[in-house]
Amino acid sequence: MRIFLDKSTFVFVVIVLTVVINTGCSVRMLAQNAEKSTQEPQESVLTIVDTADVENPAFVSSIQLPFRVNSNSGIVLSEKYAYVMTEKHLHVVNLTDWQHPSLIASMPFPDTVGDAKLFGQRLFVAGPQEIYVVDISNPNNPLLQSTTRKTVPLGPIKAFDVHNGYLYVMDAGYYLHIFNIATAEPQFVEAVAVSRSQLASVRAKGGFVQLIQTGSSYFSPDIWREFSDRQDLLEISARYKKLRISDDYLLFSPRGYPTGVITIARENDRTWDGGQFEHYNMEAYHSDYLRIKGNEPTDTQTSVDVGMRSGGIVMSNLDRWSQRVDAEENILGPITDFQISGDLLYVSSLNGYLSIINLHKTDRPFQRDEDRFLSATTPLNGFQPMRMAVGENYVCVLGDLGNPE
Repeated sequence: MRIFLDKSTFVFVVIVLTVVINTGCSVRMLAQNAEKSTQEPQESVLTIVDTADVENPAFVSSIQLPFRVNSNSGIVLSEKYAYVMTEKHLHVVNLTDWQHPSLIASMPFPDTVGDAKLFGQRLFVAGPQEIYVVDISNPNNPLLQSTTRKTVPLGPIKAFDVHNGYLYVMDAGYYLHIFNIATAEPQFVEAVAVSRSQLASVRAKGGFVQLIQTGSSYFSPDIWREFSDRQDLLEISARYKKLRISDDYLLFSPRGYPTGVITIARENDRTWDGGQFEHYNMEAYHSDYLRIKGNEPTDTQTSVDVGMRSGGIVMSNLDRWSQRVDAEENILGPITDFQISGDLLYVSSLNGYLSIINLHKTDRPFQRDEDRFLSATTPLNGFQPMRMAVGENYVCVLGDLGNPE
């Protein structure tokens, strides 16, 4: 039997069939994309490295955690626990047994989170435009206690720190917001305008702050005097990408410098300006460390300075002697984090390395200091280190199993 359709009905039928076919194809594509997305790595890994022997750090164990991390993800060590931030979660890892770390709790946040700071039994965690306050008095059951959003709106958060009962938050509008955190709810105190290009650091004075600002690449005598007193200094800076402060050292990562350079500010009473910068090139000193470890000789036994030039290391001394040695520039990769503990500097690099450097330096100029670069681990199980925290005789390294964001 034949069925005859008029032209308009025929067109309508064709359109309906086309929609059905395309819909079916779209559903299949969505299913395939969903399957593909579930197959992509969405996990992070926390690795424990034994550093009791700093010249021979040893991998101990690792634990995979759900969700991704990046260079802003925080990690805090307290007693036998590691508090780890991933995309939108806090994870608590019990480190009692280094060989078998265990995930004991996870807590979601309403938005993405980044760095974290510890004060007493509370963890302060950076969200996009607020600081979350988490009660960790019971590590097995962390509780979201409050947020700064309840007291004052913030712009996108650039940096924050906690000190002596106060919370200091610098946002993208370059205002430093001060909160009293003596109670469960952070109480807003005031906001102070800071210079985007000149703020080197901040000295906390309770509900007030002293801004340490410089417009020069080098420190003036006044700035050296300020930094020689490291009491109450905060790791907040608009001028430097990363700032690390201890009782004895001040280190920073300058903007505009190669991603493998850490600047060590060293006071020196014999110089006219009160101190000098040591720009520590990780790739250069790592290459020199490998040569020394392999017992490869140089042309002179005199003390030398080491620097990276055009794919190699250049060693030179005060007698104008120099020797260039071919070396791979990108073994370690860009620095992702660095932390100070005592006289030691711990550095994580994107290509999977954890390096340990002795910060103590003698007064001899152009000293080779071959013993200062103490060790560099082999790549850490193929993952990309993002952040780390240093404990007593161990380091926890937080990394991503996929590509860095």
